Amino acid sequence: MTAINHDRAELGDITLHFAECGAENDELVLMLHGFPEFWYCWKDQLPAIGEKYHAVAPDMRGYNLSDKPDGIKAYGIRHLIGDVIGLADYFKAEKFYLVAHDWGAAIAWAVAIANPDRVKGLVIFNGPHPYIFSELLRHNDKQIAHSQYIARFQIPGIETKLLAEDCKQLWDWTFRDLIPTSEMTEADEFAYKTAWAQRGAMTAMLNYYRASPLVPATEQTKGKSFGLDPDAFRVHVPTLIVWGEGDKMLVPENIDGLEDFVDDLTIVRLPGITHWVTHEAPERASFEIISFLAGLNGKKAPEKD
Repeated sequence: MTAINHDRAELGDITLHFAECGAENDELVLMLHGFPEFWYCWKDQLPAIGEKYHAVAPDMRGYNLSDKPDGIKAYGIRHLIGDVIGLADYFKAEKFYLVAHDWGAAIAWAVAIANPDRVKGLVIFNGPHPYIFSELLRHNDKQIAHSQYIARFQIPGIETKLLAEDCKQLWDWTFRDLIPTSEMTEADEFAYKTAWAQRGAMTAMLNYYRASPLVPATEQTKGKSFGLDPDAFRVHVPTLIVWGEGDKMLVPENIDGLEDFVDDLTIVRLPGITHWVTHEAPERASFEIISFLAGLNGKKAPEKD
């Protein structure tokens, strides 16, 4: 397996730490983590992807060892798109692939929509399409209920509670259920809690939610759409969705109607897998990524074990 190396990319006014595998002259695959992850969520996929590609998993701005700009506006979607394009430019990749999960997927959708000429292929792990998600946040009772954490993350000072008792609340809400089944180890727990405890990281991580206009409906806004133009959210990039059907935060309706927004769409459903696909099914995640990218290049896909 290819070794994981670490470095930092200076992108104008921000510096991002990243983990990487593979040769720099191979095609670039940028792998974007979600909340409350960091590059580490791709630790099992990086070596596998790095066998044939230049796989790069950054700590997104505000996370772990990357810079943590002050203020909520610094985490708006334009800055996040800029970071991804900046990374591609840093590696001198005119075209590149995007693989993403959760909040990383929200960013990847936005990059692909805004820059279809740069993105060769898009792989999304349990990350809702922005327009469909916006509608569900106002019209779907289950998604509204599941998304109340978004409103909670808006509360000033919530960082203190999430950091208390060695980040117990955040750990229990996210990964605790994976411990008994050995999908998460004590080493994983230590890695995540160390990343969360980096100075300024928790505030920066929450600022993604604070900067986003997408919040669950209240009694006053339920049934009232955000007024977004669906035509502004068309995706003209070949896209693979890998969806853990046991997701407790995202309702299955998030992938209903996707074909109306994505020109070239493939959906792989994983029964019994929750939101944390890369940890729960690491080999399957790698297989789906490699198979999809191989297909885009007209190459033979690996055989499934």
